[in-house]
Amino acid sequence: MKKLKGKFFILIASVFTGFLIINTMDMNNTSENIASLNAVDYKKAVEARNKLYKEIEDIQNQNIEYEHKINEYKGTDPEKKKKLIENMKSQLIDYGGLSGISDVKGPGLIIKIQDADIDKLLDTNFQINMKLFHEDDLARTINEIRHAGAQAISINEHRVLPKTAIKCNWASIVFDDDSTAGAPFHIYAIGNPEEMKAYLLSDNSFIQNLLIRGIKVEIEEKEELIIPSTKQFVEANYMERYEVK
Repeated sequence: MKKLKGKFFILIASVFTGFLIINTMDMNNTSENIASLNAVDYKKAVEARNKLYKEIEDIQNQNIEYEHKINEYKGTDPEKKKKLIENMKSQLIDYGGLSGISDVKGPGLIIKIQDADIDKLLDTNFQINMKLFHEDDLARTINEIRHAGAQAISINEHRVLPKTAIKCNWASIVFDDDSTAGAPFHIYAIGNPEEMKAYLLSDNSFIQNLLIRGIKVEIEEKEELIIPSTKQFVEANYMERYEVK
């Protein structure tokens, strides 16, 4: 009987000891998880702080630039006034070029596009349709040229503006000002010639899609292009300048 009691107490002690060991292990794991979580949160906090410091530094540098610019224009010195007028004229020229109301020049590409050769006897209607360069093809081409980095674009002699719209009129296209352009279409684009050409001829580009359809595309790099100003009358009837109060 004493032996049984001794074994029973040993069993109870073993179970209790095992429970303590397991409980201690769980507490250690919980502590490690908390420590790990705190480390992750701390890292995020440090990254957020560094990002905030960088934004503050950028704002401070921008304010310093603005202060220098303001100081250049302060006072009654005739030279400062002259410099102010020159800077304003320079900005107007830049804005005029970007908005399309002035002629611009620079390096770029001339992209010549025309329909594929069509065999009216052998080609099906579907094949003929695929070989024609449609208005939506032109719109997607212009969009891709913009993505390639073009800063100014014209189709033949028509300056392309943000509001430019085109529609098909048989073998020619009609712009939103009712002017027309016929095939072959010559697209002039000012920008980095090498980078734009590489982008346009890259795999899966829309130009490559046109070439697969048999559309004739020729791309020529030019050291200098001249793109004329728009002939459209640009007027803001509904929009006006918005200033944050």
